[in-house]
Amino acid sequence: MSVQAFYDDLAPLYHLVYENWDASVGRQGSRLASVIEEQWGTDARTVLDAAVGIGTQALGLLGLGFRVVGADLSPGAVARAIREAARRGLALPCFVADFRALPLRAQSVDVVLVCDNALPHLETEGEIRTTLSECLRCGRPGGGCVISMRDYGPPPPAGTVDAHPYGERVWAGRRFRVRQVWTWQGRHYDFALEIVPRDSNDAPTIVRSRYHAIPVDEVAELMRAVGFERVRRLDDRFFQPLLVGTRGPAS
Repeated sequence: MSVQAFYDDLAPLYHLVYENWDASVGRQGSRLASVIEEQWGTDARTVLDAAVGIGTQALGLLGLGFRVVGADLSPGAVARAIREAARRGLALPCFVADFRALPLRAQSVDVVLVCDNALPHLETEGEIRTTLSECLRCGRPGGGCVISMRDYGPPPPAGTVDAHPYGERVWAGRRFRVRQVWTWQGRHYDFALEIVPRDSNDAPTIVRSRYHAIPVDEVAELMRAVGFERVRRLDDRFFQPLLVGTRGPAS
């Protein structure tokens, strides 16, 4: 269940998670831009998207004039993000990197993003803390970090299987059925994303990974522990709950 392999395999079809990916790019960019301005002002324009994926958040921010650098564990996702930016006439510098060890200078960006439930791929609190420390290191004094993640409650009994259908998607004249299947193992769950052609006998695409169902409030406490100030949860601003935290002024 390599996270890199999961996103490499998913990269060509990742947009099918969204009913209309291009619309989602614009909507998510606008909502994140609004949060960034509210938290850190209109001068906060340099962003590191530390889990860039195929560019869903980065492309939206680029379209609004932000300067964005992307990083992701998946070479396949990074390559697609760069292509998608070029298709829109935008430049998106990207590098392949694990967000537990980002190859950026300290204090080099205004805001670090870790969106779309990327952080719970890490299986221990120690790994999450390491990543948050890297986000703090890369942000300038007075800048901050934005995290989006699922709102996990208490886990069900081990062995419980939950299905989360997305419904039908249409792309390039073809129809697909998309759903998630979660198999719970305590505070972790095995995750399968199924993309099944509806109008051909082609084999389905099934990609698998594993998630740590850590509650939002526990991640907020880890943000405070590594040094973020004014850590807050924001609801109803994005398609997932947001956590925001600010790096304090230089000593």
